[in-house]
Amino acid sequence: MSMIPFVIEIDSPESFQQHVISQSSQLPIVVDFWAEWCQPCQILIPLLTDIAQQYNGAFILAKVNSDTFQELAAQCGVKNLPTVLIFKDGQVIDSFTGALPEGEIKAIIDKHVSNPIDDVIEHAFSQLEQGDKDGSLEQLKLLNREYPEDYKVHLAIAKHYLLSKEYQLCKELLSALPVNIQMEEDCKSLNSQLEIAQLASDSPALSELEELIKAEPDNLELQLQLANIHIAQQNYMLALDILFNMVKKDNSYNDGIARTNMLKVFEILGSSNELVRQYRKKLFSFLN
Repeated sequence: MSMIPFVIEIDSPESFQQHVISQSSQLPIVVDFWAEWCQPCQILIPLLTDIAQQYNGAFILAKVNSDTFQELAAQCGVKNLPTVLIFKDGQVIDSFTGALPEGEIKAIIDKHVSNPIDDVIEHAFSQLEQGDKDGSLEQLKLLNREYPEDYKVHLAIAKHYLLSKEYQLCKELLSALPVNIQMEEDCKSLNSQLEIAQLASDSPALSELEELIKAEPDNLELQLQLANIHIAQQNYMLALDILFNMVKKDNSYNDGIARTNMLKVFEILGSSNELVRQYRKKLFSFLN
């Protein structure tokens, strides 16, 4: 058996029954079917082992040599290697094949277990909401030192800077991330929030802006500033209403800034958000 915590090696059909089928009633069991000749398997095994240690017992990793236990692999429907099955209550609840990147593997596992990194991040932002900005940031920095390669923590620190209005620090951190991380939805969303927050910070106060708009209701620059403030305050429906009305009044204003900022809001909220679907449909119908 493996000497690494939370990692076991299946050495018989009986141990599979005991450590996978039976134990999965207590917590998820991630089963890795591998073989010596399989090169992707050799990449995936240490990655899964490292993830198991990061999750500190939130799940058990069980390794099965498919050449040694061909019948067991066949019974589990394994056709390609590596194949990873996630068991809960004796049943397969999720799976993937191939040596996926760490982030994708964690995204699959996170659907079924509690990630200790997420728990710390949630607590840190709870501290921030209560006004303990320094304590919150220190907690995130400690987490970063413990998990320096986990970019979820880097993004959490960037978000902390954003919420604390330390825009330059946020920008520097996001810019320093690897290109593939910058292309992920969470990072693109943060970048869009940062851009809008910086623009909103240069605008008059909300009450002052509303008075100016009463005097100049057709002033599109004032409308744009108002929309940016609403985005920064997460009043996304109000912002999208303003921006869409700007598109209808003058789609070419300031190089189409209203349409551009609508797209940034879509990026912030994510493609599955109902507001995004609603306003994307409106925008498409108007432009076409």
